[in-house]
Amino acid sequence: ENGYPFPHPERPGGAVLFTAQGKGPGDSSRRVCCRCGTEYLVSPSGRCVRDQVCYYHWGRVRSSQVAGGRLTQYTCCAAAPGSVGCQVAKQHVRDGRKESLDGFVKTFKKEFSRDAYPGIYALDCEMCYTTHGLELTRVTVVDADMRVVYDTFVKPDNEIVDYNTRFSGVTEADVAQTSITLPKVQAILLSFFSAQTILIGHSLESDLLALKLIHSTVVDTAVLFPHYRGFPYKRSLRNLTADYLGQIIQDSQDGHDSCQDANACLQLVMWKVRERAGIQRGHPSASPAALACP
Repeated sequence: ENGYPFPHPERPGGAVLFTAQGKGPGDSSRRVCCRCGTEYLVSPSGRCVRDQVCYYHWGRVRSSQVAGGRLTQYTCCAAAPGSVGCQVAKQHVRDGRKESLDGFVKTFKKEFSRDAYPGIYALDCEMCYTTHGLELTRVTVVDADMRVVYDTFVKPDNEIVDYNTRFSGVTEADVAQTSITLPKVQAILLSFFSAQTILIGHSLESDLLALKLIHSTVVDTAVLFPHYRGFPYKRSLRNLTADYLGQIIQDSQDGHDSCQDANACLQLVMWKVRERAGIQRGHPSASPAALACP
């Protein structure tokens, strides 16, 4: 139900998602903006047919208890739901990842010696908007000791229409200086990971879709620390890190830092491991592997 990609049973390199998907416009030339909800037209290449500015809220809608009732407003500008967006973009954009389910690779089992271990890694991806939706622009992988083992900017396959810098921290200059493409990233990650490797992340299905990577041994901090209202609501990584680790992340106006986010996920998992170990020392749940979802 969390939207992780699985191998397509009939199409090599294809993926399927076992999750409810919203219906988009039936016309292939029509798209729905994932930021403001406006329907817009695109050419066969994915470019907007008409110049249309996008007014949107970059924050989430949050509800809080106040004197006399509850107050619901956007976190970005404190405006009420339904209000005109506080940000302006040159054009509409779409997510597109759940529609682009080809070009996937799958981790495979490897043989290890008795004293070897498949490894535990945390990863985080950043994305930009292209004519075909969100595509990977940066990936960072850290090991169990919080050392960066792989960090690179990535050149998307399609034309970039919005670098999404507020959230990604990735700029036009960052992408311009790299020649690394997604297939190269996939090859490198397959050399690091095996099917037995434990991958840690926050809303990890988003990263796996961006990487076009199929892997099932995961620990997702969005699942490990569930929202009190249950699925599909999720707590943000920023809030989890503040509440459980006493750290403030994602506080820069320059956007997120994928290395910082990956390390935060790893620290949250270790916090959970220590919590379980404290409840019953020596219990199997005290092992990081016990948190993985195969």
